[in-house]
Amino acid sequence: MTNKLKSAEMMPGNIGLPLIGNTIDALSKQELFYWQQHQKYGNAFKVAMPGLFDRIACLIGPEANRFVLKDGVDKLSSRLGNKFLEPILTTDTVLRQDGAEHRTSRKLILPVFHQQAIAAYFDTIQSVVTEVMTDWGERGTIDLSAELHKLTLIIVVKIFLGSEKTSEIQQVSEWFTILVDSLNGVVKWDNPLTLHGRGQTARRKISDYVRQVIRERAARGDLEQSTDVLSLLLNTVDEDGNKFTETQVINQAIGFLFAGHDTTSSLMSWLLFELGNSPEWRQRLRDEQQQVMGNEPISITHLRQLPQMTNVIKEGERMYPPAFIICRMATADIEYAGYLIPAGWYVCIFTMLTHRLPEIYQKPDSFDPDRFAPIREEDQQQPYSLIGFGGGVHSCIGVELAKMEMKIILSTLLQKYDWTVTPTTEEIAPVRRPFTMQKQLKATFVPINPLHGGVPVGWGG
Repeated sequence: MTNKLKSAEMMPGNIGLPLIGNTIDALSKQELFYWQQHQKYGNAFKVAMPGLFDRIACLIGPEANRFVLKDGVDKLSSRLGNKFLEPILTTDTVLRQDGAEHRTSRKLILPVFHQQAIAAYFDTIQSVVTEVMTDWGERGTIDLSAELHKLTLIIVVKIFLGSEKTSEIQQVSEWFTILVDSLNGVVKWDNPLTLHGRGQTARRKISDYVRQVIRERAARGDLEQSTDVLSLLLNTVDEDGNKFTETQVINQAIGFLFAGHDTTSSLMSWLLFELGNSPEWRQRLRDEQQQVMGNEPISITHLRQLPQMTNVIKEGERMYPPAFIICRMATADIEYAGYLIPAGWYVCIFTMLTHRLPEIYQKPDSFDPDRFAPIREEDQQQPYSLIGFGGGVHSCIGVELAKMEMKIILSTLLQKYDWTVTPTTEEIAPVRRPFTMQKQLKATFVPINPLHGGVPVGWGG
């Protein structure tokens, strides 16, 4: 059968100019580049980015997702596919592991995200959200993406590292922002004169801070009493006696900081954009909240009784997935869609493109949370149709924590404020470059009177 396969080089697609390939277009247009390639070439095409990703087989659709995330997983390396994240994530990090090593790490990490552990983080998240949002109704127009980035970063620093001092949280947040920004550095020279070098200096400072926290707690003898992620990682031992070393714990913690803040803030930015342009859905969510909790403070029990909010978050995941691309590298020759993809090629699937396929989702560019209601359940018609948080053995291990955090943020906002967002959907939808365009989002929050059915203060109340 293999000799009847076409070479991957015969895949449709324009690989650009010699030496630079598609690099300039891909880096400048980002998600839009892949949208355009998909429109031209269909659900399987090739691109080239010499020096970064070399040859890439780009695959779209539920079958491609299943192949990469499940069926072909033994021949597709997450470690090598995510090598571009090396400045932030070492190979101690679960995202950059494969096979038995990945299974061992994941087994050790699972207790950190067990339902009981997640419930223990509720009060911390709720207190941070309430405090940070206190003045949003007094500030006029705010930079939505920046404020949500700040909020989610404070949350992850507190629940993952157990940091309590405001000065320490701010310092770690600043270091981490520098580290993430350094991914854009083209020159990979560890020197203060380069963006990459400043990022690596920030990473070392974060590592030193976490190591200091670990040793201070050990000296006090309270590591076993702490309930933050850092302490849980240090205390976890599986049935085979495996446990993380101090260095592995530090690297996993940095990985959680990376995975746990930017993805959540990005998705929340676009959820508030869509809701800010949909008074009907804001009211539906408030009505649901009123039925479930009345005017009581939000509790974790309440969050489990909000199916419409769950569907709103799923629609945000569909339209603006936390990661629009998932990359692997072939470690052996693989067969897909009639092509022989050789070892050494990158194989990438595109969540955003799958999530906008009209054969799966009706009117895919429209914000329609009811598509997930029991009567429709469009994502259930084909497995791997909704993969905003990954899937298979590498599915996001913290997805339930992320969803609880988003529900807390959204529930708190709905109780305290009404809001509008610019640009409006009429001005920029359909959004083809969300990770670039989210920086344009501005929001205005108006305090509401909960005793008058959520009517904004001064709006007839």
